[in-house]
Amino acid sequence: MVTAQRISLADLKGVDIFAGLTNENLEEIAKHCTQFTFRAGEYAAVQGKTTDELMIVNGGKVAIEMWIEVPRHSYSLTVTTLTKGRVSAWSALVPPHVLTASVKCLENTAMIAIHDTDLQRILKANPIVEATVMRNLAGIVSSRLRDSRTQLTRLCAEVLKEGIRHKG
Repeated sequence: MVTAQRISLADLKGVDIFAGLTNENLEEIAKHCTQFTFRAGEYAAVQGKTTDELMIVNGGKVAIEMWIEVPRHSYSLTVTTLTKGRVSAWSALVPPHVLTASVKCLENTAMIAIHDTDLQRILKANPIVEATVMRNLAGIVSSRLRDSRTQLTRLCAEVLKEGIRHKG
């Protein structure tokens, strides 16, 4: 990870979790954000760890990866890839704040981070902003669940096919 820098309103325009917010709302959020740069291959977030920072891709590309362990087997499963304007580490907003997947940088990537306490303070001060962000978050979580199910189904099919090949 490379040095942090502040961000501007322009960096938050088009961000999925902030869709529908006014420029004034985005400016308030931007005051509490910092941008970090990660190198290709680095993890911006790790499954199973707790987090207090919501992260947003601001340039580059990341993979959302799930580590799956079943007796005698372990798999790293890429659920989806994210580019500019897509949120990751959304677990920062949902107790108990444990990451459900890892965020691996596929190329040098700029990530915007905002502490959950800062964002929660902004949300509590404006119920309309809170409702908008939480509705957007529900859509994002639903999309990740759908992507996870698709990839898990693919993995199960591969494992079953491999097992049949070894028995036959």
